Amino acid sequence: MTGTLFQDQVVVVTGASRGLGRAYAVALAGAGARVVLNDRPDEGRALEAVVAQIAAAGGQACPDQHDLLDHPAGPVETALARFGRLDAVINNAGATGGGTVDRMPAGDFDRLMAVNVSAAVGVLRAAWPVFERQRYGRVVNTASGSVLGLPGCFAYQTSKAAVIGLTRALAQDGAPLGIRVNAVSPIAHTRMTADIPDPAFVDFLRRHFPPEAAAPFVLALASRDVPCSGELFSVGGGVAARVTLGIVPGAVLGPTASPERWLARFDDVMDLAGQQVPPHAMAEVALRAQQIGAALAADGDAPDWSRT
Repeated sequence: MTGTLFQDQVVVVTGASRGLGRAYAVALAGAGARVVLNDRPDEGRALEAVVAQIAAAGGQACPDQHDLLDHPAGPVETALARFGRLDAVINNAGATGGGTVDRMPAGDFDRLMAVNVSAAVGVLRAAWPVFERQRYGRVVNTASGSVLGLPGCFAYQTSKAAVIGLTRALAQDGAPLGIRVNAVSPIAHTRMTADIPDPAFVDFLRRHFPPEAAAPFVLALASRDVPCSGELFSVGGGVAARVTLGIVPGAVLGPTASPERWLARFDDVMDLAGQQVPPHAMAEVALRAQQIGAALAADGDAPDWSRT
């Protein structure tokens, strides 16, 4: 392990005992990071095996077996107690579950949201003051390409859409503090994708999209030199590509237009020509204001309307 990209840095990786989390942790250690590997207590043996693998290769890592549903600050506390600092967090831990909106038990939905959203928020609530004090921090959250649409897993898609919103929001909050926050939608063969009821597709993922192929770009996002914040990327198989949340010009019919007129112009509403990627929400409002002949400046950063 001779890499130096993360030399003298400490990185927390959640869900680190297997799959993508394991690949990230091993790659980080290889790049010089001291890594805190978090996973559930029942993954203790697998977690220790990854720590031992890293140590055998000359890297530095320690396990953290806090259950993020009970104590999400645990991995941050372990990083500070063991290594005395924290530079980056990779929120990789997650869960999935199926069922339609009318049949999935409410408790199952709540637990999925807790694992995929609340746990990630809890880790960042603990890390944020550390990042703010040192005026530096890097965060990589885990979304999913399922948000583009997939039947039978509405709860998972809902939770991952929330992660995208979280990433966009924290990127704005972190900008003046030297904190950069991005997200990835990984395509990889993991225990989660192994449950897909299509053996041929699962085998295809295993052969072409190993977890290790996603790790280098995720490390780039967690590094000091990452050039962006608030972005989402599709990552897998040695490919990385920006995923955008864009707006189009649409149609301008005025406030008194009837539903029938809107239906007649629906092709214009849907037309992708002239698509833009606004840097923040107020940029969209400024565009719409311009279209109706009203003036609204939205240059620079988004306004801070937080209440403290």
